[in-house]
Amino acid sequence: MTDPADPVLLFDEDGRMFILHEPAVANELIDSVDEFVEGYDGRGRPVCAYGKPGQVGLAVVAMEAQSEELRARVARYYSIFAARHPTRTPPRDTDLVAFIRSVADDWIEE
Repeated sequence: MTDPADPVLLFDEDGRMFILHEPAVANELIDSVDEFVEGYDGRGRPVCAYGKPGQVGLAVVAMEAQSEELRARVARYYSIFAARHPTRTPPRDTDLVAFIRSVADDWIEE
C-alpha cells in the first residue's frame, strides 16, 4: 500500500469536506472504516481507509490522479457549504497539486 501525500481531502456522505494534513494520524479523525466515504491525497489520487476501529489508516488505491472527480467534489462542497461565506469561491488553479493546496489553505472548519 502507498501512503497518501498530504494534504488529504476527505468527504462525508453529505459532501462536507475535511482536511487531513498528516495522513499518519487518520485514526484521530476517522473512528472506523465504515465512517470513510471518499478521499483524495495531495496529488489527486483516491484513497481508502483500512484497519480496525481506533487504528484506521489511509492508503492510495490508484496511482492515477482523479482530477475531474476531485474537482467536482470540491465544487459541490463550495456550492453547498462554503456558500454561507460569501467571500469564498473555489480555487481556480489549473495545476491539480496547486489546486489541492489552495483548497486546503482556504478550508474553514464548519
